[in-house]
Amino acid sequence: MARLRLALAAGLLSLAALAGCSSSGGSEGAVPDWARETEHYYLAGDVTADNVDKLGLAWEFDDFVVRGRTHRGVEATPLVVDGVMYLSGPWSVVYALDAKSGKELWRYDPQVDGTFARRTCCGVVNRGVAVESGKVYIATLDGYLAALDAKDGKPLWKVDTITDRKMSYAITGAPRVAGDVVVIGNGGAEMGVRGYVSAYDRKTGKLAWRFWVVPGDPANGDESPDVTLARQTWDPKSRWDLGGGGTAWDSIVYDPETATVFVGTGNGMPHPVWVRSPAGGDNLYLSSIVALDARTGRRKWHYQTTPADSWDFTATQNMILTDLEIDGKPRKVLMQAPKNGFFYVLDRSTGELLSAEKYTTVTWADRVDLKTGRPVMTAQGDYSKETKLVWPSEAGGHNWPPMAYSEETGLVYIPVLEAPMTFAVHPQPKRPYSNLQSSVAAFPAFGAFGAHEDAAQSKVLEGQPKPTFQGVLKAWDPVAGKTVWTSDPIPFWSGGAMATAGGLVMQGTADGFLDVYDARSGKRLRRVNIGTGVMAAPMTYTIDGVQYVAVMAGFGGALNVAYPTGAVAAERENYERLVVLKLDGAAIALPPERVEQPYLPAPAKFRGPAAAVARGAALYGQNCARCHGGPTGLGGYPNLWKIAPEVHDAFDQIVREGIFADAGMASFADVLSAQDVKDIHAYLAEPREDAPQRSGGRLH
Repeated sequence: MARLRLALAAGLLSLAALAGCSSSGGSEGAVPDWARETEHYYLAGDVTADNVDKLGLAWEFDDFVVRGRTHRGVEATPLVVDGVMYLSGPWSVVYALDAKSGKELWRYDPQVDGTFARRTCCGVVNRGVAVESGKVYIATLDGYLAALDAKDGKPLWKVDTITDRKMSYAITGAPRVAGDVVVIGNGGAEMGVRGYVSAYDRKTGKLAWRFWVVPGDPANGDESPDVTLARQTWDPKSRWDLGGGGTAWDSIVYDPETATVFVGTGNGMPHPVWVRSPAGGDNLYLSSIVALDARTGRRKWHYQTTPADSWDFTATQNMILTDLEIDGKPRKVLMQAPKNGFFYVLDRSTGELLSAEKYTTVTWADRVDLKTGRPVMTAQGDYSKETKLVWPSEAGGHNWPPMAYSEETGLVYIPVLEAPMTFAVHPQPKRPYSNLQSSVAAFPAFGAFGAHEDAAQSKVLEGQPKPTFQGVLKAWDPVAGKTVWTSDPIPFWSGGAMATAGGLVMQGTADGFLDVYDARSGKRLRRVNIGTGVMAAPMTYTIDGVQYVAVMAGFGGALNVAYPTGAVAAERENYERLVVLKLDGAAIALPPERVEQPYLPAPAKFRGPAAAVARGAALYGQNCARCHGGPTGLGGYPNLWKIAPEVHDAFDQIVREGIFADAGMASFADVLSAQDVKDIHAYLAEPREDAPQRSGGRLH
């Protein structure tokens, strides 16, 4: 079992890639393959409620590239084309496997610049590849788009998609083939960038067009009439120096019938609109679904799900293209359940809003007015003067793990996150490669990200729905606009869903299971014990009459800093795995139990006076905590209260010289002086009364 390598890789496949996942042969009925790929619906149907208890292991692949000792999250859904499975991993490594046996055919490691780990909010993950006409397309963490020969993985072309490499741009999303071009966005809205989407000729890699999501500094002029239109919704005195945000970091889908690319855009930068655009305004095209002409990149229409977003309510979540009968008429629709808690059904030809109903608890808005298309906001969502509890949280009612649509039941299956956050204003200076949200949010029901309960917090919670911190899978009727069934609670940050022609819905969970439900009733038919947390959506395919179910497992991403309650990563070794099942398969081998690492007293020479410790604690919170967490936390990154003496000796070299940069620990010399690092070290070296000293164990 080769898990440790020079570089870490476990990847995630694009939603575009999902189209080809249906190896069961072509489309069925009136639904074209390009639409079905957005549904996460698969025609393979040999696995049913009657035999799902016979699912067992067909084969497993875990030879992912690993940089250093840190295992990363796996967020991709594999793609199968002509008997070959394509998948990508952290650090943007691409793998091609024989889909029947699991034998590796080739791999492509783009040798991503490790310092880009510092430029991401949520880890060095990758959500996938696209495959078209014998080429595999991958976007890398450090901002490149590459085309590979599908037969052997050899690069055909590679282009730089980043317009300004001094800014915190990075890519974790999947590219989308749209006619003659390949479309890709980027991330970094939390760190002060201006979002855009680029399209490249899929044969040559030449830039075809670029769509800017938000306007830039007016002194530099507008790139297009679409930017000029958006500028009318921003204060002329906006914080142009902070970029504005709006990055398209995940869902991009394509309708070839109308040559339309649909782009989901991200949150504002900084988060509060009164900081970002002091005079207010909707701030287009933040938190929007934007329809673009695939040939020119010009806007056809847009719909903004959260005008004046102040809560990180992105509209980057996956979009489903299908046909529905609404009010007795067939409509070509786009469906999305973005972070803000409303489920939207739009006419994808015109952008007309057809439905918008709450799919989870929502307190920032009462409803969406169907006449104006705008949310009716509440006072509870305004935290400009005092701390407020807001549902849903910054994580959203639904995040990137894909929802699925069943053509058989007509229901959408949403991996829902049920949690609020307290929001408060938090002024922050502009700093390179750092979060610049100008607000602070905390989960009251999750200690690792929450505040200790006290009188002030009790006042904030008074009169509001009781906080929870859990996930559920909801079956949603998009025509009636209501929930049909809800699963029992599962751990927070569980995985995406798929639906099959066998009448099943499957979802991986953070506690290490593949849950199988009856798609109509919601009855849970089986929990397949994988033993590793699952965030990605599963998929299924058929080869030589045998149906296989593939699950990419490996917990991390945004929650690699602190595992949520119930996560199996706190109990078992958490590493990257691809587990493929079939009927009458073998037993699944579970990862070994995790051995707790002891607290190790720091050498006395690194201790400092109380003032230095206090200063170091503040600096640690600003620079280190978003990955390494606190002393008692349990996550995927090294706990710095448990490092060995030789690591203490190299502390300044690690933090300021970047000797571990290839593994993702970039230099912080641009924001931390030698004295700053010395004070942080003194904080870490301070003896801890609550840290029991144990012998044995190993690093994780």
